[in-house]
Amino acid sequence: MSFNKHTNKLLKNGYCIIENAFKKQNCAQLIKSVESLYKKKKNRKYDIDEGSLHGQEIIRDLVLRDPKTFLNLIDNKKIIKILNHLFKDAFILENIMASNSINVKKKFKRTVHIDSHLPTPDPKLTTDAVAMICLDDFKKDNGATKIWPKSHLSGIRIHHDKKKMKNNKKKYIYVEAPRGSLVIFLGQLWHQIGKNINNNRRWAILIHYKRWWIKPSTNFTKCGS
Repeated sequence: MSFNKHTNKLLKNGYCIIENAFKKQNCAQLIKSVESLYKKKKNRKYDIDEGSLHGQEIIRDLVLRDPKTFLNLIDNKKIIKILNHLFKDAFILENIMASNSINVKKKFKRTVHIDSHLPTPDPKLTTDAVAMICLDDFKKDNGATKIWPKSHLSGIRIHHDKKKMKNNKKKYIYVEAPRGSLVIFLGQLWHQIGKNINNNRRWAILIHYKRWWIKPSTNFTKCGS
């Protein structure tokens, strides 16, 4: 694997795709763990449902819910080497979550957005990066993630700019990738979960990283050593 090659793609296009980064057997085991957590989540009164009525199932803080299963993902060597090339600085874990696109027919409503607080137009000054592990095959019909290539160069926080979104609404592509693929994208890249139209499962694990001086959204001292 050429880590410089993938870093160059990140800087140029805002994302890169690495197929066969995880074994299919490992993905199947992770899906079982994720779906078990989702069942528990639905039965907890104060566990907020962020989007299942509008097309997305979300489970945040995986390392707090099941550290034994998910902690070993956050320092995966393939991910860390690419991010070392990207950041050239210390970086930290911001969050790790699972996401599934579900068919809600005409009720689908998920926002095109960026994950970074700072939409810097200089990719070398990127503050955030996301590693997405495709636990299922990602296809257009089951809600593969939509991205706007090179939008990381715009300097625009797209979910706050309706006029710009209207002018660029159709300039996206689907991230279609086989199970076990690793997709890394910059935090300021415009993206949106795709609409599921065939009812096929589409789980992913998203690991968010930030530069060391940005406070994470999760208190990781609660997940043990």
